[in-house]
Amino acid sequence: MDTRWRSFKKLVGLWVDLFDRHSILTYASAIALRMFIAAVACTLFGLGILGATHERRLWQDTIGPQIKPKVLPAVFDGGDQTVHKVLSSSTAGLLPLAAALPVWEVSGIIRASIGALDEIYETPEERPWWVRFPLSFGLAVLVLAATLGAIAAIWAGHAPGSHLALLILRWPVAIALVAVAFQLIVRWAPAKHRPYRWASFGSALVVGWIGETLIFGWYVRSFADFRTPVGSLEMFIFLATYFYDAAIVLLVAMQELLPLVTGVIRG
Repeated sequence: MDTRWRSFKKLVGLWVDLFDRHSILTYASAIALRMFIAAVACTLFGLGILGATHERRLWQDTIGPQIKPKVLPAVFDGGDQTVHKVLSSSTAGLLPLAAALPVWEVSGIIRASIGALDEIYETPEERPWWVRFPLSFGLAVLVLAATLGAIAAIWAGHAPGSHLALLILRWPVAIALVAVAFQLIVRWAPAKHRPYRWASFGSALVVGWIGETLIFGWYVRSFADFRTPVGSLEMFIFLATYFYDAAIVLLVAMQELLPLVTGVIRG
C-alpha cells in the first residue's frame, strides 16, 4: 500500500512539475483563444459551403432544431436570421475568400502549438519567420481539412436515411481523422521533428479530445439550459471552458508522458 501511495505521489509530482516547467496552462490559454475564434470562422465557412451547394435543409432539419430548444427564442431568431442570410448570399466564387479566414485562424493555433512544442521538448526555436509562417499555413490547411472531415463524418450519421455502415463507422473515421491532424502537428511543427513512433503514440492520447467532446455534448443535451438571461451568458463560459480543456488535452498529449510515467511507477 505504501509503495502504491509513493508511486501515486511521484506521478502527481511529475504532472505538476511538467505543467509548471513547460507553461502548459499559459499555452493552453493562448491556444484556446485561437480555437474559439477559429470555430467562428469555420462555422461561417461551413455555412458558406451549405449555401453554395444549396444544402440548406441540414440547418433547417438537423442543426437548427437541436439548438432551438436550448436557447432563448430571441437568441435563436437572431441566429436563425443570420444563418439564412449567410446561406442565401453564399456563392461558389466567395468560398475561396471565406476559406482564407479559417486557414489564417487555424495557422495561429499551429504557431501557438509550435511554441508549446518547442517548450515541451526543450528545443530552441532557430527557424526564421519565413519558414515558420508557410509551415503553419500548410499544416493549417491539412489540419482544417481533417477536422472538417471528422465533423462531416459525425453529422452524416444524423442525416435522414443514413446507412447502417455509416452510423457504425462515423466515430472511428472521425477519431482517425483527428489523430491524423494531431500527428501532423506533433511530427512537423516543432523545431526538431519527432519520430513517427512518438507522433503515433501522441495520436493515441488525442482520443481524450473525443472523450471530452462526448462529455460536453452529453451535458448540453441532458442538463444545459441556455433559455434564461443568465444561461445565455453561461453559454459563452461553457464554450470558453470547452476550448480551454481541449487545449489542455492537446498539450498533455504532446507531452508524450507514458514513458516518463512508466519510469516513475517502476522506479
